Amino acid sequence: MTLILKIADAASWVASVIARIMLIIVAVSLVVQVALRFGFSHSLPWPEEASRYLMIWVVMLTACRLVQYNELVRVDFLDKLWPERWLVWRNLVFRLVMVGMFSLMIWQGWLQAEFSMRRTTAALQISWFWPYLAIPVGSALVVLQLVAVTLREIVSGRQAASHLVGMQETAQ
Repeated sequence: MTLILKIADAASWVASVIARIMLIIVAVSLVVQVALRFGFSHSLPWPEEASRYLMIWVVMLTACRLVQYNELVRVDFLDKLWPERWLVWRNLVFRLVMVGMFSLMIWQGWLQAEFSMRRTTAALQISWFWPYLAIPVGSALVVLQLVAVTLREIVSGRQAASHLVGMQETAQ
């Protein structure tokens, strides 16, 4: 079990670093594009397309971090009425449903990526496989994090706290 948790933590960290680098590339390329377009009346053909595909990757890579820190959107207004142990089992059911949904996204995302392998994008002239690959990769990372968070909750018997909870309490 500790191996799974370590792998999940490492995968989340690597995904976070890659997503940050991609976000920096998006910001720099769009700033250069705007400067060229409005400052020199010339634009490059690829920054918008590259930014679009990189942002898809950023979103999919960051999703696993949201799962790891329990920061996904959720309805929790009745949580104070339930015993802590019940919340763990309720979350287990929710996460099983999410694992099913993300497993479907892995499968269908891979089929789409494989199908689009021979076509190329308009400006970058790269295979459509690479933009489509973000869906199965990101979904697999989310499944890994769902398993890790669920294991942590079952072992501890306590619901995983969101990192935003502390921030909300200090803001009040």
